[in-house]
Amino acid sequence: MLIRQTILYLPAQFLSPVAQFLSVMIWTWWLPPAQMSTFVLVTSTQELAYMLSRSWFSFYTLRFLPPAEDVSGRRRYLETETTLLVLMTLPELAAAALSIHFFDGNGDPFLVFLIIAAYYVTRGLNNHFGERARAQDRILAYTLLLTSGPVGGLVAGVIATEIFGASAGELLVAYAAMQALGTVVALPMIGASLRTARLDLAIFKAAVLNGGPMLAVNGIGWFGENGIRYVVDHIGGSAAFGLMAVGWGLGRRSASVASMLVAVAAFPIAARLINAGDRDAALDQLKTNAALLTAVLLPSVVGLWLVTDILVDLAVAETYREVTRSILGLAAFGGMVRAYHSHATGQMLTLDRRYGLLIIVGLFEIVATAGLAVVGFNMNYLVGVVLGALIASGLTLAFSATLAIRLCGFRFPVADTLRIALATAVMGGVVYAIDWPHTALGLVGATLIGGLSYVMALAAVYYRRLPPLVGLITEKFAGTRP
Repeated sequence: MLIRQTILYLPAQFLSPVAQFLSVMIWTWWLPPAQMSTFVLVTSTQELAYMLSRSWFSFYTLRFLPPAEDVSGRRRYLETETTLLVLMTLPELAAAALSIHFFDGNGDPFLVFLIIAAYYVTRGLNNHFGERARAQDRILAYTLLLTSGPVGGLVAGVIATEIFGASAGELLVAYAAMQALGTVVALPMIGASLRTARLDLAIFKAAVLNGGPMLAVNGIGWFGENGIRYVVDHIGGSAAFGLMAVGWGLGRRSASVASMLVAVAAFPIAARLINAGDRDAALDQLKTNAALLTAVLLPSVVGLWLVTDILVDLAVAETYREVTRSILGLAAFGGMVRAYHSHATGQMLTLDRRYGLLIIVGLFEIVATAGLAVVGFNMNYLVGVVLGALIASGLTLAFSATLAIRLCGFRFPVADTLRIALATAVMGGVVYAIDWPHTALGLVGATLIGGLSYVMALAAVYYRRLPPLVGLITEKFAGTRP
């Protein structure tokens, strides 16, 4: 089931982060460091605004949306959802007002507020309705909602830049317009109530009890991932963060691209098994997810590290190249470690509703990341910042894994991890042995040869399990569609 669902969700999980990955490089050719800093800080703060306003209800929706057969329950949910979504716009507007200062006094404050608010609200609606589409297994709607902003916004942003000029404000308007379009197109596919009604107290109470703790968990997790951006902006200035934002964003997005290919389909399956009382099957599902996560993440990050020089020379504007080249690999490895904590050991704690432990782990990550980033900045400028974040992520994963294994029975896929590491080492050796030209052809060649050698090495270390695996995949895809 996991493999089949992963493939069905693949377009959304591939296109969205890939577009974000590409946008980091594309905007280097138009935006100076200060404008890049503004754009990145506004888009990062949107994630926090969504968490504080809507994420708790989105989490409840993903776990406990009434099935379609429960007509009355689904109607009550939709009416309550509409009312809450209207109310939850208010925190996003407040966040937009607080984010005006990222523009450093450039532009009319009211117009800047409207631009940021439009981006925050439309992106927040995309995120929430995307989770509901996932809960309903509406793959097309989910894909539209997840890609309308990153993919549509990237295309619209390029067009807007050519017509109106390059600025953070112009890009935010382009992204907001495409996000709104995505919601309009996808909403009829998943259903919605056009009228507000009094809150259904049973739904609201259940959402608060289940999603409320995750509000704290997700908010803390956001600071663990994004807090470093604000630390660098504070201690080094917007220009320093603008220079770091490219290498940091590329490295972290590469890990995001890889991890979300697997993680998005795994959690709902494990949640259903837990809800049905089949804990043993849920633990096996998470173990399989952890193995697949490693199989996708490790070669992706190692491969990116090996082609860093070629990629930076080809795709990044000269202003950003030196810093990007020095931190990209470190940022990618740090993103990989954090993704494993978020989508493997962290999911185990989430499924067992160990919210208090998740908060403790999150606070540990914030303190470790901020502290080591400051130390690193003073020792080795931006390289030190990213290295400090990598060490902090490693310590956080060790802490999270210890809790998940000892308290929840998480099953770490030791044998699979060793096989995948060996296959990745073979891939790395093949790519490293060839002197690739710093051209587009060289980048494509390194990617294709690396990918092919990894697949062949992986097949070799799994040769005894290939026939059953092929049979399993065939059987799953021949079964009933969700």
